[in-house]
Amino acid sequence: MPPAQELPLADRAFFPKIAVFAGLPERVVDRVARFARVVPLKDGQRLYGEGDQAKSMFVVREGELEICKQARTGVEFCVATLKAGDCVGEMSLVDIQPRSATVRARGATVLYAFDQSEVGKLRQSDLEAYSLLVLNIAREISRRLRFADQMLVDVGLAVDGMWRTDPGDGGGPP
Repeated sequence: MPPAQELPLADRAFFPKIAVFAGLPERVVDRVARFARVVPLKDGQRLYGEGDQAKSMFVVREGELEICKQARTGVEFCVATLKAGDCVGEMSLVDIQPRSATVRARGATVLYAFDQSEVGKLRQSDLEAYSLLVLNIAREISRRLRFADQMLVDVGLAVDGMWRTDPGDGGGPP
């Protein structure tokens, strides 16, 4: 990857079109564009791996990303393809957990990266804008969860007790 000073600046006009930045005041969009890092990836290059520490969210500017999960059997399945305007890693800004999937470029890809520390500064300086950003991220996560729920039902994988709250009963997430 070339040194940061050789990379182009983020395209400020692109951000209001992204769901997680929708409705943010102009001043905040300007700030987001300033702290966005441009991340170029080559075909097949891994952005991050399942289980890696998470500190950034990314938005696809150009190209595509594949999202892959490893099954308990060790087999890897690609579960989604993201295109320009889609975000990935947004859960890291909310749950502060390790990465839930492996993400790789499909062809030459350009991303914008948003570090947790910069988003945290927004919380300190503009709580209203920060709240809207987090709400937008929650909406995106909710949209994906609804889609995943429907896919599970469509393929007949509805599981009795999937949403039990006691992790000791073998019934899913705590």
